[in-house]
Amino acid sequence: MRALYIVRGAAIRNAALWISFVLLGAVWPLASRAAQDGTDHDVQVLRNAEAAISLTRCTADSGIDASNHAGTALRAVQLPQYWDRTFPGKDGRATYRLTFRHVATGHDSPAFYVARAANSFEMWLNGKLLAASGDLCTPAAYGGQRPLYVPVPEAMLQTDNTLEITIAALASARGGLSPVEFGPGSTMRARYEGALWFRVIGPLVIAAVSLVLAGISLLIWWRQRDPLFGLYALAEIAWAVSLAEFFLTDVPLSRGVWQVIILSGRAVFMVATARFALIIIDVRVRWPVRLVNIYLWVKLPLIVLMASVLSVPFLKMADWAINVVMACIVGSALVWSTLRRPNRERIALATAVGLSTALTSADIVRITMIGDFYWETALTKYVSLLFSLAMAWLLAERYTRTSRMLAELNHDLDQKVAQKEIELHNLYARSREIEREQAALKERGRIMRDMHDGLGSTLVGALSLLRSGKGSPLALQQHLQQALDTLKLSVDALQDTGGDLAAVLGNLRYRLRDRLLAAGLTVDWQVERLPPVAGLTPQIVRELQYLLLEAFSNAMQHAGGGALRVVARSLGEQNTEAGTVLIEVWDSGPGFDVATVIHGHGLTNMRARAAAIGAELSIESSSEGTVVRLLLPLLK
Repeated sequence: MRALYIVRGAAIRNAALWISFVLLGAVWPLASRAAQDGTDHDVQVLRNAEAAISLTRCTADSGIDASNHAGTALRAVQLPQYWDRTFPGKDGRATYRLTFRHVATGHDSPAFYVARAANSFEMWLNGKLLAASGDLCTPAAYGGQRPLYVPVPEAMLQTDNTLEITIAALASARGGLSPVEFGPGSTMRARYEGALWFRVIGPLVIAAVSLVLAGISLLIWWRQRDPLFGLYALAEIAWAVSLAEFFLTDVPLSRGVWQVIILSGRAVFMVATARFALIIIDVRVRWPVRLVNIYLWVKLPLIVLMASVLSVPFLKMADWAINVVMACIVGSALVWSTLRRPNRERIALATAVGLSTALTSADIVRITMIGDFYWETALTKYVSLLFSLAMAWLLAERYTRTSRMLAELNHDLDQKVAQKEIELHNLYARSREIEREQAALKERGRIMRDMHDGLGSTLVGALSLLRSGKGSPLALQQHLQQALDTLKLSVDALQDTGGDLAAVLGNLRYRLRDRLLAAGLTVDWQVERLPPVAGLTPQIVRELQYLLLEAFSNAMQHAGGGALRVVARSLGEQNTEAGTVLIEVWDSGPGFDVATVIHGHGLTNMRARAAAIGAELSIESSSEGTVVRLLLPLLK
């Protein structure tokens, strides 16, 4: 509630500021002009003139004499004379005769200052040509819009002087002659430079800055597609176009087309700024948008009409009135939105629109009072500066706030990602711990199963022989030796082999050497240099050892006193089964019928172990011996 009172107080202060600004804008030029007239005693303002006016245009053959209008009566006029107001829709020419006195001081060379001599002119002093611009027979369509500074040589001056200025004016081209000021050169130079900056250079600088800001805003809009940046760029471009009439004097376009472009630029500026303001204040009703559309439908035919009969005062006032009404309605919507939902953006924008409206209203009041038909002294040309600064600040504020919010979101996201990384790390560590526990349990189970199935069953068999009293010492020794070998192989399987399959086979040979010798077998060991086997885990080593142990045990049992050949080589370049290792165990036993014993317990275990390690097992037996062939793939 306190914030609402504060904002309402700010709105009241802004309203008071607008009213003060209107009064100041209306009174200040009059006061400044009165002050100048009262203080510059050396400056003569020549307003009363005799004029010879002709509403016909000369030709290149007939020409025109600036000092002689035969047949044209002189009549008294008071400057300024606005050609479009006095002679609407007419072309013509006029010669103004002014008289003044001069007393030489010798301190500062005198000069003339003329705010407007349009559209082309010749200036004669005491019958001598002093200055000229353009062709009196073919005046420039946009000529004479800039102020004039004309230094006067002392030799051309007399005590009583006659100044004649001939102008050629085109219809609806802002022609005419302003009061002529005569005084010290430094004073006239200062007034000329001030008027030049206010009427020409100032609008040119604002147009250039507007185009630069529009370019930057368009780049941001192209990347972000934010309508605010697009509307801001459109408003700046439109206002730069509308200011072109103040500094462009040579445009290759007809007057009607040029005026349509200028007036359309102002209309587009009003529409873009209105839509910008409606987005900022977050309007939730439809009537403001409809108002903008109505404004466009009213302005378009009015622009076409003004381009054809621009010199009609009623149309100019109607154009400015529509703009002021539009600005007042948008400003009222801004104030209402600021009072209901206050924030810094709405307050800044409402202040800018209010000041712009106040400035335009002050121009209407002031220019109506002083009769500036061409609005040369209007401050409205600088209206966009206030609104452009406000919009630029709003966009910068919003961009900064968005960047700050994005940085905060990124910071929060980084923290959340870091937290999730910690959680994932802990979860991964826990899963690894569970895997290790499961692997340990699995390995423990395997050891227990091996001890039960291998070592346990062997010891049980030896114990049975001992209890029955029928077992010979040799049989008991064989059982115990087999149990010991089984235990050693189980321990060997736990060691890291580094993928060296030849080392696994060599270790098996070492463990079974005594038993093979005791069985009377002659061993032919043909193990070549084997490539490393990736993924040679303890489980694979254990399954391979037990598979080969079964083959060796069968050979010791059925081929005693014979021969045993063990072959191991890589088939990488010798067979289509590249990437495999061939392991063969051949014995010279009497052989057996594979078909009758294929379902035996030992062979079934061998096939199961081969399948467990992804190997292919084949057994061939004849009267010449038995071959156990194992194709082990090299794991990648």
